[in-house]
Amino acid sequence: MASLVIAPWVKAHANYSHKKLSDNVHILTKHWKTMNLGFGIVVGKDGLLLINSMVAYDVKNFEAELEKISPLPVKYVINSNYDGNNTQLNKHFADKGATIISHKALKYRDVYTQMLIGDEFSMYFGGQNIRTIKSEGHSYGQINILLEDANVLFTADSFRHDWLTYLGPKGLTGHINGLQKTLSFIDENTVIVPGGTYKNELLFNKIHIVEQIQHSHALKSLVTKLVNQGLNPEKIAQHEQITSFFKLHFPNRTFNPIHRIRAITNFIQAAPYELNKQDKSALLGFYKTQQGHMFELILQGEIIIARSENHFIFSLKAISQNTLRLLDGEEGETFQIVRNEMGKITAIKPDLNYSWKTKYIGEQAWIKIDKQRIEHVKTPR
Repeated sequence: MASLVIAPWVKAHANYSHKKLSDNVHILTKHWKTMNLGFGIVVGKDGLLLINSMVAYDVKNFEAELEKISPLPVKYVINSNYDGNNTQLNKHFADKGATIISHKALKYRDVYTQMLIGDEFSMYFGGQNIRTIKSEGHSYGQINILLEDANVLFTADSFRHDWLTYLGPKGLTGHINGLQKTLSFIDENTVIVPGGTYKNELLFNKIHIVEQIQHSHALKSLVTKLVNQGLNPEKIAQHEQITSFFKLHFPNRTFNPIHRIRAITNFIQAAPYELNKQDKSALLGFYKTQQGHMFELILQGEIIIARSENHFIFSLKAISQNTLRLLDGEEGETFQIVRNEMGKITAIKPDLNYSWKTKYIGEQAWIKIDKQRIEHVKTPR
């Protein structure tokens, strides 16, 4: 892999700046008071390829900044994940002729998609061999995007140096595994561009990935030890060893670590519960609400995945005979298994404790339906 000669940052209006990494590879950065968002741009012969598409409200400013880099139209957009700052302008650019490329898991999110890809994908554009690699961090459908010729990696939310990123459906173990996987396709000269960064910290390298792997292993061991001592997430977040850890490794952040601690402890049960084989089998399948929305529960290892096209995809784990926990959720975000008088599973009822996720999941029970009836139930688009 080649090393880059990186030009200085060019300050733009509307709180944007851009940096030229090579002849046709640029980073466009949106600046807020305490954080930044980075976007990749590859300039081809007849158009641009964007790595992520910005939030909808800033479309005029975003396009004005693209014009400063090149007057060519946007030909492709590759989404790193489902977040609004990566996807809200998908439809806008598609209407102008662009092809939108997203991981297949994004069809279960409330985002506009076109071309859905698998866990690995490659294409050639603008003199760059562009490779996407699925990460286990942040969310289902999170991909890292490597420009092999320029030796630049866009990680979006699978890595950020200023704070422990949102851990996603596989918890801290998934986050670590995703970072370990990253090491196999970068070198010491790779320029790493996270989606979100802190103030003036914008570009990183392999050393920062290695450091975060080490820190994450240490945090996982520490939290596991405290869970085994009987401490709940709130007590763990306030523990002197935990507060010292975050102060040492993330000194510029003053966030309460409870959300990250809970996301870790959800995957660590001192006395784990497993559904019996009969209940596990009966739980899987299709459900619908009174509005006709259809949902599916599938099994991946010991994790139950709930998914609904254009709505959501998330992970569940049984914590008792009739309760499922949302693994990347907050305190009290659970689902209750509903049974008839014979003990047969007939429905699942969300109990989300006023969570924002109610917008996508709803509050009503999901009613189990027979496979024979699936063809008569259509998921709203």
